[in-house]
Amino acid sequence: MVPKSTQRLTLGSDRQKELLAELETLFFANGFRTITVDDIAARLKCSKRTLYEIAPSKQELFILVIESWLERIRHLGWQGVLQHDDPKKRVMAYLEPGVIESRPASRQFLADLQSYRPALALLEAHQAQRTKVLMEIVEDGIRRGRFKPFHSALVAELFLAAVNRINEPSTLERTGVGFSQAFDELYKILTTGLFLEPEA
Repeated sequence: MVPKSTQRLTLGSDRQKELLAELETLFFANGFRTITVDDIAARLKCSKRTLYEIAPSKQELFILVIESWLERIRHLGWQGVLQHDDPKKRVMAYLEPGVIESRPASRQFLADLQSYRPALALLEAHQAQRTKVLMEIVEDGIRRGRFKPFHSALVAELFLAAVNRINEPSTLERTGVGFSQAFDELYKILTTGLFLEPEA
């Protein structure tokens, strides 16, 4: 079960929001399992009391970071979609923030995310939401004759399955590909295809 967000950051101080950004940088680099609240307070140059005013535990601090990161990706994706009319450009604009905003994520961060069920549940819900939107964009492109008439729900499901595999640290380890590079190449395969066009 996903811990409930404290919602304090919405109503809190600019300092709390700055700390959340610093927490994201820290967790992205180190994950959360191998560092203590004392470590976090020392690195962020704040008191443990200040951290506990944001969230009551290290785990919930991690959850807040995950929520903020994923919400930012969705928001930026929607902003990108609204800037374009062409379906292909809309797909790329919607997916690009997922690549850009995930570049700092280390393998330790991904491993901790995968192994902590509340955080993984947030990621799965996020992926489901983005896949639904992607399906709607694909359907629009098919209706307008811009995309080939593939089954949009199948395209979305295949995309989600690929995303799930990329999110597994063992997949990145086997392929020797970084997280953001893997997403970037997936998006290019999805939008441009694997095969070269035959010569005229």
